[in-house]
Amino acid sequence: MILKRIALALVLVCLVAVGASAAVAGQSPTERVHEGVDKLVEMLSDPVMQDPARHDEAIARLRAVAEQYIDFGLVTMYAVGRPWLDMSPDLRTRLVDAFVKLLERSYLKRIPAYGGQDVNYTREEIAGKNAKVQTEIIDKDKKIIVEFRLKIVQGKWMIYDVIAEGVSLVMNYRSQFAEVLNKGTGEDLLKTIQDRIEQIDQGKEEEPAS
Repeated sequence: MILKRIALALVLVCLVAVGASAAVAGQSPTERVHEGVDKLVEMLSDPVMQDPARHDEAIARLRAVAEQYIDFGLVTMYAVGRPWLDMSPDLRTRLVDAFVKLLERSYLKRIPAYGGQDVNYTREEIAGKNAKVQTEIIDKDKKIIVEFRLKIVQGKWMIYDVIAEGVSLVMNYRSQFAEVLNKGTGEDLLKTIQDRIEQIDQGKEEEPAS
């Protein structure tokens, strides 16, 4: 299912943040991702990460490190698109906060269910301050092609998008957000995101079809 493939890709995205000490000058995008994946395997082997009773604690740990290395501001800006330019700084801040919470509930809560997959790093492309790292995730008898998009922000490679089997996380949300923004305002979009978070928390939102 596309959702599960994106969730698996998000495993790697969040893991890039785990190796905070590895963010040194001269580190390539592939090295950045590679080291994060290695750290993730180690992190997920911790019994706390697999204990259902401590699920929220595990997610909090993942989010705390993820926020250091994933530029959620860029993720949100690209997901919103052109209307972002006309939004106030306060609205942008609230949208980023809400979107991170939505991503957390949509993807991070699935992360502990994944682990042990083999990852092959097949290609790296760097163009100025932008980079792409393509990987193959081998999950049992399945091979999932995942591409990470990175940008240099304040001297560090930061992930801002993930493309799993041709499906972009950012573009997937942009199409959803556009439905709201084409008819309403940024405040309407914020409320829509907050409503989705509430529905997920209440168990009222079902997982999308394949």
